[in-house]
Amino acid sequence: MKEATKKKLRKLLQPIINLLLTLNLSPNFITLLGILFAFIGFFFFWQGRFFWGGIILIIISLLDTMDGELARQKNSVSPQGAFLDSVTDRLVEFLTFFGLFGHYLYPRPHPALLILTILTLFTSLFVSYVRARAEGIGRECRIGLFERPVRFFFLVIGSLFFPRYFPYFLLIILIGNIITIFQRLIYILK
Repeated sequence: MKEATKKKLRKLLQPIINLLLTLNLSPNFITLLGILFAFIGFFFFWQGRFFWGGIILIIISLLDTMDGELARQKNSVSPQGAFLDSVTDRLVEFLTFFGLFGHYLYPRPHPALLILTILTLFTSLFVSYVRARAEGIGRECRIGLFERPVRFFFLVIGSLFFPRYFPYFLLIILIGNIITIFQRLIYILK
């Protein structure tokens, strides 16, 4: 997500951030709240209630934005908080795709959609892994077509407005993930 977009979103969320500051809630609490919503989203997707799954993904995205902004405004940004945020992001993605996997498995298995869901989950996690490994060797790697906000955008749009065509959104994410993996690998190896 571009920095200008992030600034606009932070400005829109400032009243909620002010409330969280008044309540003296910790950024880590907000991060962990995202896990609770991820489990709720998991059940919605498993049950095929895509609209509500999409609403939950929006809430999770807002929580993910607010925890970082709350940490900045409380002067409590820390490596531990960043670590928790990153781990939580992966768990949210896993639970979302696992919910989709369950939906395509029961009551009647759809083998092609099960494979598509697994591949999309794997490549989503791999996009993040490549960035993490690059940062582990001291290289910044914030490039690529399908970073997490873009993947979430397609999941949300597909869930809310096109649940019948949702597999096509998974396919778009899968292709975008593969392109992003190669973009990052080429960038780091150069």
